[in-house]
Amino acid sequence: MDGQEDDPAAADVFAAIGNERRIAIVYELQRAFRDGDAALPYAELKRRVGLRDSGNFNYHLQQLVGRFVHEREDGYALTYAGRKVASALTAGIFTDRPAGESLLAPGTCYACGAASLSARYERERVYVACEDCGEELLHGPFPPGPATRRDDLLEAFEGWTRRWNALAAAGTCPECGSRMTATVTDAAPPRCTGDVSHRFRVACTECWARANLPPGCLVRDHPRVVDFLATRTTDVDDRPLWDLDWALHRDSLDLVEGDPVRLRLRIPADDAELHVTVDAAATVVETAVVER
Repeated sequence: MDGQEDDPAAADVFAAIGNERRIAIVYELQRAFRDGDAALPYAELKRRVGLRDSGNFNYHLQQLVGRFVHEREDGYALTYAGRKVASALTAGIFTDRPAGESLLAPGTCYACGAASLSARYERERVYVACEDCGEELLHGPFPPGPATRRDDLLEAFEGWTRRWNALAAAGTCPECGSRMTATVTDAAPPRCTGDVSHRFRVACTECWARANLPPGCLVRDHPRVVDFLATRTTDVDDRPLWDLDWALHRDSLDLVEGDPVRLRLRIPADDAELHVTVDAAATVVETAVVER
C-alpha cells in the first residue's frame, strides 16, 4: 500500500503486542485453539496467563481485542491477525538467531555429479551446496525456530520451498497473499538458485517477497509435469528440488524465441521428454511429450 511505511496505525499495532502480558495472552489462546478449544472464557484465560489482578489483566486483554482477539459469547479467541502473530512468535522470527551445523543432503551435484551435498542454516536461510566443487545449488528462507527444533530440517525445508514456489507461480505472494508478478531476465544475481541462462524474477507488488528462480522451480508442480512424471514411475515427490537437474541446470533449458521471449524446459523420464514452453511472464503456453 502507498505510504504504508508511514501509517501510524502500523506503529499502533506493534505497540499493542509489545508487552509480555499480551504476548502471554496470544500464546495461551493459540495453545487453547491447538488443543481443540475454539475460545477461552475470561476466567480460564486469566488463570492460564497467571495474572491475579483483574484490572491489570483486563487492561492488557482490551489492548488486543479487535485487532488480535475476538470477544465472543463463549469467550476469547485469536483473530486471523492474532494467529499470524502467534505463528511468527512460534517460528522464532523475532527472537531466535540460530547458527545451525552442516547436514548431509541427499542427491548429486548438477555441476560435477558428485554425491557430496551438504546443507547449512545461516542468516535465516537454508543453503544446499556441493562439498566437492563448491557449487551452491539452491538456497531459500526458512523460519529460525523450526530450524533448531526439527530433526527433519531438510524435508521441512523442501516442503516449505515447494509451497513458496507454487504460490509464486500462481501469482500469489507466499508471504502476504498479495499479487505476485514474474518477469524474465538473462541476468544472474551474485548469489542465486541454479545455473541457468534465464530465470524469472518473481516479486510481490506489496511486500518484500521476491526471488530469482529458474523456470523449473516454477513449473515443478504444474499438472502436466506432475502427470508426465507420475505415469513414468518418476513421482515428482521422490526427489528434492536440489536433486532435479532439469529444474536447476542450463542443459535442460532452451531459448526458443527472443522477442517475445519463449523458453523451453526439457524434463526427462524413462524414454521420453516433456517439453514445457513458458512465456516472459512464466505462464505455461505449450507442453508436448517427445519420445527419445
